[in-house]
Amino acid sequence: MAKVIIEGDETNPVFEPYSIWRICLVGAALGAIFWFLTAIISQVIESVSVAGDVAAILTATLGVVVMLRLRMAQPLIIALATCLSLWGLAGWTSGLAVFEVIAFSVLLYCLCYALFSWIARYSQVVPVLSVIALVIIATRIVISL
Repeated sequence: MAKVIIEGDETNPVFEPYSIWRICLVGAALGAIFWFLTAIISQVIESVSVAGDVAAILTATLGVVVMLRLRMAQPLIIALATCLSLWGLAGWTSGLAVFEVIAFSVLLYCLCYALFSWIARYSQVVPVLSVIALVIIATRIVISL
């Protein structure tokens, strides 16, 4: 059975094509925002670890909004997976200099957003969630060593 397509009547994809550079830029910006929010919240809470956890939640929320505005594919999965993988980042970097903390936050957010967006670009949800769950579990095991 053939389907006739009239010229100019093609369906447009909901999301724009996958762009690793745009995703890395979003991840890097969110890494800097994570550091900034952690620094502000730690002035109020007096605990860098708790401030980092609150900042991670706020950064994930902001990441979903930004990726929705940029029409990226599956923003909730990417932001949630990054948040779960980098949970406790402020505690890991608490003894470092400010420049090092910013650099690690930007680099790790950039890498996580690139990795999870690359995995989530496929259209089937079950394999995507399975692979992302395995990556999160592996990440948490490596971190705990």
